[in-house]
Amino acid sequence: MITPAEEDYINSHAYLPEHLPGYVTAISGTEPYLINDYLCYYGDEGHLIFIGYPLKTFTGDRNAQGILDQAVNRFKPKYVALIAPEISIPRKDCHRSASDCYYKLDLSDLHVSQKLRNMIRHASRELCIEKSQEIKDEHLLLISEFMDSHKIDADTRYIFERIPKYLSSVSTAWVFSARNEDKKLVTFDIAEFGARDYIFYMFNFMSRQSYMSGASDLILYEIIKTAQEMGKSFVNLGLGINEGVAFFKKKWGGAPFLNYEFCLYERTGKDKLRLF
Repeated sequence: MITPAEEDYINSHAYLPEHLPGYVTAISGTEPYLINDYLCYYGDEGHLIFIGYPLKTFTGDRNAQGILDQAVNRFKPKYVALIAPEISIPRKDCHRSASDCYYKLDLSDLHVSQKLRNMIRHASRELCIEKSQEIKDEHLLLISEFMDSHKIDADTRYIFERIPKYLSSVSTAWVFSARNEDKKLVTFDIAEFGARDYIFYMFNFMSRQSYMSGASDLILYEIIKTAQEMGKSFVNLGLGINEGVAFFKKKWGGAPFLNYEFCLYERTGKDKLRLF
């Protein structure tokens, strides 16, 4: 568990969505712990999630290995899910693994191209944006539509299915919805505003039947405006995921700023988990 003082400290230094206990605990059903500037989450079923990014700096350090060993010795998990800038565990020893990078948008140096401005202007003539903290059946239908029409792994499906629980568990996440003139939901985003300096671009879902060019750009524009009004400095746009998603983030000026490695590892009692 974390104390209120630790929670304030975390929110003041968080730069990844995985740093926010409200998000991770709602999705995973675990409890958060802060150990020497590193966050980890443990569940009763023997699962440990270790976030190998210290709160005060952007990259992991050699202390991370000692903190990971400390967490493993404390909780004695059966499975360990690691995310870190670097993991030296061979891929063959991971039940699941992934490599990617986080994208960041610096709001003090935001340059929106004329082409992008034109897309936003056109979309704003056709769509209206609503902001709320409530997710409705129509939003759930778009999530289901996305899961049915895309090849997604079991972990991603698990997260998507728990989005309603996440939204009902925190007061810092907002749903930005774009509707056409018939009030039909075209696309929606979920953005997290719980950190002091960062906002997090968490999820984007769009309708295949009511698709409109520029809708996602218009919503991100509204999210950025809200972030600026709140005095935020950066937008963590999340992982690249694939070429199309990465292109969307890059055209807004998003740049890779942190390497991401993931490994789900089963402990045998003899193996040594190595981050570096």
